[in-house]
Amino acid sequence: MIFNSLANSANKYPWIINPTDNLTFSPSKFNPLQGENYTDFIVKSARDEPIVNRFTFAHFPREDQLYWLLPGNRIVVETQGWQSGILYQGQSTEIESRQSIRLTQKLWGIQAVLPIPQSFKELTGEIDNNQFSIQSIAGEVINPPGSPTPRVTINSGDSNSLIASIPDISKLGTASTYNPKGGGSLFEFLDADNAPLILQSFPTSNLQPLLETGNITTGTIIPKETLEKIGFSWGNPLTGEKTRFQPQITSLPGIKIGQQGKFDNWDLLNLLINPFISEKQRNLYYLNSLFWVSLGQRQTNIRLSNKQESYNWQRLYFSRPHNRTLLEYDPVKIQATYTNVFSNPGISLSLSVNQREIDELQTANTTLGMLMGGIFELIRPPHLEQSLQQAKKRFSQEDNFASLNTKATPEEIRKINQLLNRTLLLGNRISSLEQVSGTLTFPSKITPNNSSILQIRAGNHQRAVQFIDGNRTWRQSSKTFISKADLSNNSFGPLTFIGVPVPLEQTSIRPKNRSSAAQVTLTNSDGNKFVQNWSSTDMTQVPINIRSFGLAFDHIELSQVGEIITQLQAFNGYLSLPTLEFLWAGSSGDWNYSMNSGIWFNLNADSTFNVQNNNLGLFEPTVGIYANGGLSYINTHTKVDADGKIQAITSHIPALRFYWNSATNSQNPAYLNLSYFFSRQDKNLNYSLAPTLIFLENKGYLTPAGFLQGKFLLRTGLEFNTFVEFSDNFFYTLEGIQRINQNWSFGGYLQNFRDINRGVKTRINDLSYGLLIKHGSSDSGGFWESRLGMSGDNFEVRFEGGWRF
Repeated sequence: MIFNSLANSANKYPWIINPTDNLTFSPSKFNPLQGENYTDFIVKSARDEPIVNRFTFAHFPREDQLYWLLPGNRIVVETQGWQSGILYQGQSTEIESRQSIRLTQKLWGIQAVLPIPQSFKELTGEIDNNQFSIQSIAGEVINPPGSPTPRVTINSGDSNSLIASIPDISKLGTASTYNPKGGGSLFEFLDADNAPLILQSFPTSNLQPLLETGNITTGTIIPKETLEKIGFSWGNPLTGEKTRFQPQITSLPGIKIGQQGKFDNWDLLNLLINPFISEKQRNLYYLNSLFWVSLGQRQTNIRLSNKQESYNWQRLYFSRPHNRTLLEYDPVKIQATYTNVFSNPGISLSLSVNQREIDELQTANTTLGMLMGGIFELIRPPHLEQSLQQAKKRFSQEDNFASLNTKATPEEIRKINQLLNRTLLLGNRISSLEQVSGTLTFPSKITPNNSSILQIRAGNHQRAVQFIDGNRTWRQSSKTFISKADLSNNSFGPLTFIGVPVPLEQTSIRPKNRSSAAQVTLTNSDGNKFVQNWSSTDMTQVPINIRSFGLAFDHIELSQVGEIITQLQAFNGYLSLPTLEFLWAGSSGDWNYSMNSGIWFNLNADSTFNVQNNNLGLFEPTVGIYANGGLSYINTHTKVDADGKIQAITSHIPALRFYWNSATNSQNPAYLNLSYFFSRQDKNLNYSLAPTLIFLENKGYLTPAGFLQGKFLLRTGLEFNTFVEFSDNFFYTLEGIQRINQNWSFGGYLQNFRDINRGVKTRINDLSYGLLIKHGSSDSGGFWESRLGMSGDNFEVRFEGGWRF
């Protein structure tokens, strides 16, 4: 008796009995006579899409269901069970782009040196050779270093010399480059301050640390420590940071004395005047002899690689629905009072099977929304609770149902029930809760023509989101190496000098701190004397340049290979956010209205699933509010024949609906929906037409869109359906199906788009066509519909249905 009454009521007034959360399965499928278990699923085999889009399972044991008619015209209904399911939440995409770049920094070295020539007068003279007697006198004066000596004069009484003084050229090599005591000793043995004057045109900078890794040849690896020693550091092409090259300056340009101790760059001096240095020394000195500057950085793209991975997120939930209803008919007035408490506490888990990963944040969000339903389990209106206890007691005592004792006729009671059912239906459809975890309906008055209910509701509100996070990093993937070396280390220098004796008295050269002299007197047989005087101050050695310049234009090219790594993490899908909602719905005559408003919150609005920080996606606030409502007018005209039998039913239903939220964006726009539904049913033909005009609002911009749905059903079981959308895109669907028998129907479909489940995107342009198969059995309570066909170049299969067992 209980199950019959409950099944009949669920069949006639499903929204009054409604044992579920508006998500698991349709209330019209609830039938305790036919089964305790209910399934509902959408399964699809398609490219890049989840196989299971939705799967739900509910268990309502018969012993936990109650329907009873109590004295006082009270109908008490209690349903209890367990629900679980899997829902598709969205798609995560991770993109990594690696751009390999070769950075090249060219270093230019330059130096120019040349000796400044000494000017002097040429000296000539002739002497005849005769026999001589020799008398020699010598003397030397040595002063402390730095103090020039005077001329040493030998006075032997022979003041008249018949021959010119013969110059002392014993130290001629000290002014020559290719002499160990000349260039080999950096001209330190020159006997006077007459070292070469060398013009250095450019400063010098020190790159000698480059030789720590070996020779400067192409391919040589340069460690980071070595680069730091020469003042070199790579820039960052991602941030625009410039490559820095600031080597140590070891000397400045100028006119310098080419002699040890008087030239400020010992390395350059050796390179210029010492031909006796080894190859290793030459290479070392050379790197401190040029002025090295940067010619700028060159960037070359080597290759670009992209890697993209997409995976889906599902929501697994488990809950315990408990619905308690009291419908009390007034014994005098033609009205009823409806009171209801529905609780559906549970837990939820957001996970990715592909990644074997659980998202703790979204798990917490959805679980919090479901746990809020536990509060409604604690709400026990006294009259409702008392009636339930009384019904359970009468059931245990195996009492019979009480009789209705009211002035309302059965037709009026039916109208009250129908109006209540319709009001609850419109209220649930207008609600913005994806899944209800709890509802409290305050005692509401229902008459055959008027209804009004007020509810507090809790659960999860669904928001479509697009989260994107990205970052770019520069990573050096190779060590610095020499990619090109064009050096003049084997051709630069030395400057070549040769020593030439010059009379000191015809120069402005000061002698050094050591002077010497000697005199030799030659007497021939005639008694004539020839006196020869030698003096260190008479002659000096002057270096005359042979190779008169040194010029270097060199290049060293340093390179490294690095990668600009661009990483993007994106999520497109839906969030289920804990929400508290207030709903008011009712009707007056043929008018129906519904209004609700809610507040939702997000535990962390900047993060979701694989996106840790939503820097580039659509902004999401932590808290949001929404409001929506609907108004419709139902005008039904029934045509009867002379015998009062119904011949045709015609319905006209204009409707208005609006939706607004405080966080509108392209995924969650506010809208105004104007629609009109027309249908006509008779014995031979049923057809309907539903045009709709919707205005979408996002940040002050209104975007119109139009829809048209039509249905045409013949008595023979042939049915045609069409759907057309006019918006930024034009979409259409054409379906034709023929009922073969009571359980089976076959047909086909054609549409210019493909249904997808990829984030919040549901359609893409692609010609689709195929076979439609429908199977339904009222005995088994099972129903399924399948689509098998082609979408573009791909074969797709879709199953949607449910079973009751």
